[in-house]
Amino acid sequence: MNYTKYIVIPAFLALAGCGTVRDAREAQKGEFLIPGERIVSYSETILATNATPTVAELEDIALAASPVAMQAREAVIAAQIAVRDAKAAYIPTIDASAGYTWKTSNVDPHNQSSHLDDTMNVGATLNMLVYDFGRSRAAKRQAAAALVAAERGARATENATRYNVRTACYALKRSIELREVAAESAAIYAEHLSQMQDRYNVGAVNSYAVTKAKVDWAQSVLAAVTASNNVHTARAALNLALGLGDAPEFEVEDGGIATYEGLGVTELMDIARTNSPALASLRASAEGASFYVDRTIADLYPSLGVSIQYTAAGESSPLLWNLVAGPALSQSVFCAGRKRRAIEAAVSQLRIARSKVAAEELSLNNRITTAVLAAVRASQQLDVARQNQQMAEENFDIVSKRYEVGKASELERSDAQVALSQAKASVVSSKYDYYDSQILISQLIGE
Repeated sequence: MNYTKYIVIPAFLALAGCGTVRDAREAQKGEFLIPGERIVSYSETILATNATPTVAELEDIALAASPVAMQAREAVIAAQIAVRDAKAAYIPTIDASAGYTWKTSNVDPHNQSSHLDDTMNVGATLNMLVYDFGRSRAAKRQAAAALVAAERGARATENATRYNVRTACYALKRSIELREVAAESAAIYAEHLSQMQDRYNVGAVNSYAVTKAKVDWAQSVLAAVTASNNVHTARAALNLALGLGDAPEFEVEDGGIATYEGLGVTELMDIARTNSPALASLRASAEGASFYVDRTIADLYPSLGVSIQYTAAGESSPLLWNLVAGPALSQSVFCAGRKRRAIEAAVSQLRIARSKVAAEELSLNNRITTAVLAAVRASQQLDVARQNQQMAEENFDIVSKRYEVGKASELERSDAQVALSQAKASVVSSKYDYYDSQILISQLIGE
């Protein structure tokens, strides 16, 4: 007898998820890892064709290559799947089964001949939830709130990634400029040492002046080496922020940064309450905790469902079939207070979630206040440093003119050069301190 027609449909349903399974197996093999699952190589980025990328372009590279950013994106995908699962609560489910039985029936111990029986069994059960007093609705709302929290969390990760790239870029620029100033200072001390040696040879100075010039020169060389090492360290930090492990040296084009002069803590805090992704994520989590309270309360009530069962069995075709259908009301009669304790725990989680929102607002206010004060101080320091550099340049010009007519010594001219180099270094440090303060404000308010 041919039972093929009773097996084709269940087999087709069983194979319906093969595409998903195939994708899952490919992911397990790890032969084709996406960026973030692996370290992105330099050749895969625009750096291979763009020798001078902008800060914004480097931010895009980091967002594509960063493992942390990839994890945040996958968390959003997982939350989206959870929403679809929650929405499927009222969609009927169908369970199918098929079996074949072959047996012998021996009735005479003296006669070992057997009687063979074979039976085909086919069954299907449809289960559908009709009403559960808001439990599924609360689960859907909770899943939707979790999705919003995941999306805001991903944006917070993106914001942090951009901030790390910006700070790393400007730290590299700072170290390069300071290296140039240190090299200039070392050259000045080398010239000063040469001058002292010449003066010592003609008896104009004693050996102490030469020794001191050598010490000053050695210290300036050490400072130049340290400044050069700082450049390499800054490049390594930038590669880390980009998610790259093998990027060679490249220049970064300064595309400018947003500044927030004139905005006080109150105005910036108002922007942060609207734009801060971390704060928005915590608010969504608090809303989800509220929906979870609804869900635990709904667990106190029964669930109403409908079940329809179809079975067919027999030794020949057509098989004998039966159909059973009816509603079902399910509810736990006694659970030792678990449901009541679940409600109390859900309320506690809700209060904790709301408290995290309040704590984040307090933390944001404190960090913004600190950042604004640092920005004001850095701006004032930059003004003072520029004035000092201007005065050092004027002093160097005066001493140089006096030196040309023999009214100033080589030592006076070298001292003026050193003072000018130090003033330039102060301008560089103050300038990038100001940039750092503005970048931090931008990150705190979610821009």
